[in-house]
Amino acid sequence: MVRVAELAQRLRYYRKQRGLSVRELAEQAGVSVSYIYAIESGARGSNAAKLGLIAEALGVSLSDLWGDARPDKGDIPRDPGEGEA
Repeated sequence: MVRVAELAQRLRYYRKQRGLSVRELAEQAGVSVSYIYAIESGARGSNAAKLGLIAEALGVSLSDLWGDARPDKGDIPRDPGEGEA
């Protein structure tokens, strides 16, 4: 099972990669802005149905968000620009 922190990191990564604001993603997925913020901050777990809507809006699979498809356990996408000097 994916840790909440990993889910938060993946969601933020894919959202930023697609150039979407939290509001834009929420509108496209049909969920509340506060729900997106709550997941990205790690304040709450996830609802599979809502995560499916979010994944669809991002153009990724649900397993991409969950991290099930990652080839290497340590290979978690980071925020664009993170760690760059």
